[in-house]
Amino acid sequence: MPLRFLSLLLAVCLAATALSQSQFIFIPGQLALPPLRASLQEPRVGLRKEFATSRLKVDIGASVDMLEFRPGPDSTERMRAGIDFFTYALSTNSEGLRLQIDAVDGYFGGHISYVNDLADDSRLAVRLRLLHVSAHFLDGHYNLATQSWKDGREPIPFTRDFGELVGAYTLGSEIEVQFYGGFSYATLIRPVAIKRVEFLAGFELHSDKITDSVFDNPFNIYLADHLSLRGIPSYIGTNIVEAGVKFGEWNSTGLRIFLSYYNGLDVFSQYYDQRRESWGWGFAFDFW
Repeated sequence: MPLRFLSLLLAVCLAATALSQSQFIFIPGQLALPPLRASLQEPRVGLRKEFATSRLKVDIGASVDMLEFRPGPDSTERMRAGIDFFTYALSTNSEGLRLQIDAVDGYFGGHISYVNDLADDSRLAVRLRLLHVSAHFLDGHYNLATQSWKDGREPIPFTRDFGELVGAYTLGSEIEVQFYGGFSYATLIRPVAIKRVEFLAGFELHSDKITDSVFDNPFNIYLADHLSLRGIPSYIGTNIVEAGVKFGEWNSTGLRIFLSYYNGLDVFSQYYDQRRESWGWGFAFDFW
């Protein structure tokens, strides 16, 4: 499914270059709907370190809008199509400067988004993602001395092809708040005990008016919360709270530094049925 979507997107981009630029824009810049900040299953470049353990989540990846369509030059509506490639890895220890990578999840696919800038500084956005994810254990999960997998947990053939639909509503000027909710459906999933339908909801609150700019750039203070429900097969909630600051425009390139609280199912899919609770800190470079 994701490969077919990417092939179709490439064909549309090539065809759009021959059409009127008042209708189509190739590589429009920035993202119509940036990744959800508190969700750990979105493209990031950065890391999150747990306080009480040596666990470190390392992220690399990007989401790029490749094509924009506007009904007219003065329209407040626009549609975007783009690609998503990202991965995150679990480091449980280090030897010298070498990280011991225990597990990794990799995603690729694309998205279609719709945005309408409404009156009174409000905005409506809808995003459909079509993604493939696969998960693997790596050498950091293997004990060479005993020739066995650590904790007796062997690799499982985890894979998921899914579509995710999210709607978001943003309002406010001095303090901007975004509320969102949605669900996903998997056309292919292993292990088969996992439910095909998942749910998500959350909010993001930020303001660059509380303090002055820093180095002539906006300085945002923010709070974000992300709640998801996954069936394994019983549905279990996962809640992620993230609070911090961002150097730069909120919906543009910048640096975020944050504290976060995590409670729920492990974000690494090889541990899909394990619960975790942790406090951590981290940073992320937003290339939007």
